[in-house]
Amino acid sequence: MNLNTAPRMPIRVVLLISLYVLLTIIALWRAVSFEAYDLLTLGGIPIFIGFIKRAAWAKVLLLSYVGLQTLGLAAITTTAVIAYQITPEDVKLVFQGYDIPLIPLWFFLLSVMVFQWWVGLSNATCNYLTEK
Repeated sequence: MNLNTAPRMPIRVVLLISLYVLLTIIALWRAVSFEAYDLLTLGGIPIFIGFIKRAAWAKVLLLSYVGLQTLGLAAITTTAVIAYQITPEDVKLVFQGYDIPLIPLWFFLLSVMVFQWWVGLSNATCNYLTEK
């Protein structure tokens, strides 16, 4: 007799939950260390909880959150391009003395955004959240 009748979690959902675990850890670290509270980092906590509980509202929250991230990335990218046109030598990102290259960072952030949209809009995610 098979006692495990719950459908298995799709690998894309596992990867998304792993991403949100990492985001949650970073958000809590920022909140404790720097007393910095913002929607882009703390917003992942309810999504993480919703996916673990398999709540139907988690997909709506995920799509809203990813939409907000997309708007933020578009705004930062537009600002960086405009600033680069004015003074190219001033457009750089330095974190604890390390110069972070912007083009690879942008491609990384874009790939994370595309992955989140892919998982959020997939049928496997919808089936996972609705079947119990």
